[in-house]
Amino acid sequence: MNATAQGAAEQVPEQTMPLDVQTMRATALRLLGDDAERLPLEELDSLTQALRGMLMLLLPEVTAAADRHPKGDMPRVCALVGVEEAWRRLRTRSVPAASPWALRHAQRLARSVMALTDHYVNLGGQA
Repeated sequence: MNATAQGAAEQVPEQTMPLDVQTMRATALRLLGDDAERLPLEELDSLTQALRGMLMLLLPEVTAAADRHPKGDMPRVCALVGVEEAWRRLRTRSVPAASPWALRHAQRLARSVMALTDHYVNLGGQA
């Protein structure tokens, strides 16, 4: 695990509120559906910002859940790979909603939200 993932795990408080996994998945699916290309620019921008916020909530939770599993445990390893990929996507410069790349950027964030919610549930979090 690198310093970013370690730092995120160290910042997790002992008692946290359960994540609203269903809402996170529903939001991500809005951008992964067939009609995503028809989203108004304002909604695309709003969904992108919401996904960024969701990732900021998911990253420390998934990292903490992974750290409760033994090293070498495959679900732990997969979750930490997903955490690293999500961090890379978050560090990518934001794309204006009017850009032809905005939807693709938002869809990458949505795929990370979907992956991290799956990891969260697989590691024992509440769905």
